[in-house]
Amino acid sequence: MSEVNMEKFAVPDFVPERYVKELAKSCVGGEELQQQKEKIQSLADETASALKKNVYENYMQFIETATEISHLEAEMYKLSHLLSEQRSVLTTLSHASILGNENALSRESLENHDMEAERVEEQRKNKLNIIMEKVDSCINLLDVPDRNLLHEGDLLEIDAEENTALQRMHVYLFNDSVMLTSWISNRRGPMRYKFQASYPISTLAVVNVRDLGTVKQAFKVLAFPDTRVFQCNSFAIKKDWLDKFEVAKKMYIEKENSKQKKKESQEKPKPEMLESPSLSVEEMPSPQVPPLPEWLADVTEELDVLIVERHFQKTYELMVTAQKTFNTDEYKTHPQKPDILKKIEQKQKVLMEILLKELDVTHNWSPRGGLQSTRQPILILNKFNMTSQACELFLAICSHTVKVHVKGVQLEGSINTYVKQVGEVFFCSLSDALTEFIALFPKNKISAFVVWASMQLRMLMSQIIKQVFTPQCALDSVLDCVQSLRDQCTLFCEFGLDLRFQLNSCLRTPIIKALREYKEKIVDSMKTKVSEDKWTPVNMHTKAGVNKFLTQMESLGLILAKYIINETWVDLSSSTIWFAQSVITIQKVGLDLVTKDMMDVLDECIHAIFNSRLMLSLGNDSSYAQKNFKFILDTVMPLMLRCYKESVGYDNEKLVALAKKFGVSVAPPKKSNITKYTSNEYL
Repeated sequence: MSEVNMEKFAVPDFVPERYVKELAKSCVGGEELQQQKEKIQSLADETASALKKNVYENYMQFIETATEISHLEAEMYKLSHLLSEQRSVLTTLSHASILGNENALSRESLENHDMEAERVEEQRKNKLNIIMEKVDSCINLLDVPDRNLLHEGDLLEIDAEENTALQRMHVYLFNDSVMLTSWISNRRGPMRYKFQASYPISTLAVVNVRDLGTVKQAFKVLAFPDTRVFQCNSFAIKKDWLDKFEVAKKMYIEKENSKQKKKESQEKPKPEMLESPSLSVEEMPSPQVPPLPEWLADVTEELDVLIVERHFQKTYELMVTAQKTFNTDEYKTHPQKPDILKKIEQKQKVLMEILLKELDVTHNWSPRGGLQSTRQPILILNKFNMTSQACELFLAICSHTVKVHVKGVQLEGSINTYVKQVGEVFFCSLSDALTEFIALFPKNKISAFVVWASMQLRMLMSQIIKQVFTPQCALDSVLDCVQSLRDQCTLFCEFGLDLRFQLNSCLRTPIIKALREYKEKIVDSMKTKVSEDKWTPVNMHTKAGVNKFLTQMESLGLILAKYIINETWVDLSSSTIWFAQSVITIQKVGLDLVTKDMMDVLDECIHAIFNSRLMLSLGNDSSYAQKNFKFILDTVMPLMLRCYKESVGYDNEKLVALAKKFGVSVAPPKKSNITKYTSNEYL
């Protein structure tokens, strides 16, 4: 059995089939053949490892070689361009001979050169015609006289946001533009493409895209307002495309510079004729135009780079610096000033559109960065006198942020806990927005924030009212929810914005409705309870039950220890106890719930409940019923009148009138010490 070594495979006349046949003959059994296979596989692995190591060691040399080839290609193009210019100069000289005779040899060489140029031009036109035949709805590529095809190939377009494959593209790169075409796959015959778009090289910026996930070997083409991402099949193809784009960009810059130089040479004043007696050749003035600094000459390209890299503040500062430099005496009359300033103005418009898009909440804006992420775009837009647009977009972002934060609060547990958490989140978001708004915008814009905050509060209250003011929610729970919102709103006043009036105006209608519904519910239930009452004392069964009952009634202001008989009995009927608890509760809760403009509704509810109960007692002649009736008039009503006056500062006139009607003695009001005005001057 022959040994496996590298020398056998390195010979020039090595034939794999013959080697396999010889190896199969020399091996005895499958084990030896398997061993030979493992040795060959091991040798292949060693060779692959050595090749990879060699590639890694010479990687930079490969890159430098490819770069030199790209530069050499550009130099060859420049050399061809210079030869073409020399040909035209020689042709002109041959036709403008001073002696009038023509050199036959020069004419022959020029004619050969002309034929070569015509042949190149014919090839160029044929190539462009073939492209136009392949592409449906293609633009006329022959409109530009010196348009040449630099590169073409198939690419896969990727979605710029979701990184998903969109479609196969065939891209043509010319020296002045790039043309994008899509495949027509369902067509028979030769492959054809459909025209999609064409972008000038002057408006393009090509950016490398690092490998991330499934997106590899990709680059991005920025042509405002479009952003296209293309994926290549290999690193070499991607590098080839990037190099070709760089060559096209350099050719465009050189062409623009040559045009500018030609324009400057044409704009120079022509010297007077030599025969002019006033000035000699030495005395003729030559205007001195100071050359532009390198940074100022390349300012538009630098602005493109800064915008692509999202250095917006540096972009703005460079624009301002360039404009100030051109306003100095040294460059005020420079011939390149109008053209460069016009380009800077175009870049300024592009920057403003990008900044407005950055603040557009519908353009995938995320609240994770917080409102601080809007500072830089807003400050730059303010400097561009676009405060109104920036303010509108900022408030839209604030609305989105508030909505997301409030939506994040889960309805778990009691409704009181939920409303408290929602109020804290809402007013904290409002305070953050107000702090940021004051730092970003002038004082004359604060009215816009006030209007926005009021609208946000109304939207929040419309949501909370639907969940709180329901028939299933007790009046105590409604008070807790409303009180927590009022407390949060009062704390928010420390930031300089008082929204308590707007909050109370939103709560006015639902509170009035809740009070009236509660009144009707008590009146309806009271009729049933009075009619079904047996007019006997209530048994609490245990001393603990009695103590709990006394504590509850004491919290309402009623001391009922003297009504306890036989240790566990309350000498009052069940309907009387229920009425006392209900009417005192609605007054106690109502006084904390309503505002001054709703006091008449509360007075109406208390009067209606009391009047209904007293009218039900008039037709019952039972001695125990009359005892309970006397308890209501002598104990419950005076307590409510006293508590009402202590809380508000004046009497409940409707309840006082009702008390007098049923013979309840009402203490006369104390004389007021407030000095009355003797004239209408202070009214």
